[in-house]
Amino acid sequence: MNYYFEDFTRENYKALIALALKKYTFITFDELGSDASNKILWRHDIDFSMHSALKLAQIEAEMGVRANYFILPHSEFYNIFEKEVTEILFKIKELGHNIGLHFDSHYYEITLEDDLEDYLLKEVELFRSIFNIEIRAFSFHNTTEFTMSCEKEAYAGLFNVYTESIKKNYDYCSDSNGYWKYRRLKDFLMDDSIKNAQVLTHPAWWQDEVMSPSDRIKRVVHGRSNNVLSEYREALSKFGNFDVS
Repeated sequence: MNYYFEDFTRENYKALIALALKKYTFITFDELGSDASNKILWRHDIDFSMHSALKLAQIEAEMGVRANYFILPHSEFYNIFEKEVTEILFKIKELGHNIGLHFDSHYYEITLEDDLEDYLLKEVELFRSIFNIEIRAFSFHNTTEFTMSCEKEAYAGLFNVYTESIKKNYDYCSDSNGYWKYRRLKDFLMDDSIKNAQVLTHPAWWQDEVMSPSDRIKRVVHGRSNNVLSEYREALSKFGNFDVS
């Protein structure tokens, strides 16, 4: 099986955006009512790296594209309350992109649809009170048969990107796990039979060099660990302490 690792470079990402622009009008989830003939929802679920997300956000802004960035408050790979990560969140928003919630139902062990509302409201309030950001849409993290069955258009006043109407009216392509499990994005974008589309990417998969998914994740993890060590040493120096080993 050819996984097309060479597709997952930021240089090729620019080419894919350019290809999409030939056919589609990019919209956010706030613009679903647009009467454009060919609409594309370009969505990022940020599972691993806000730094990688900013790289893609800058590329998109340079090309005149607005995308949808869904932030995961319970990520084990980044912390939205770290100053640098918070600043990245604001930079992505300032570039004109739409901020949504990447919701982890597994964190709360939710198994009933009726329980979604309360937990979604808690996380929406977090973004409002801490970051002064109004969230209007959410996506499920690590979808299951249960979450995919939750097809109401809105929960807790938030648009559900997996709602039945989106599944019905927008063809879907995803880079989940860092390779093309079903269709190569280039082929998907060139398919003339597709009218409206939703593209899901996870920014950490898109790097400057051709790498395997495993190596891309290692880069994210090692980059974060090196950054934490650097911040630790800077704090020691700032307050007149020593890095004793």
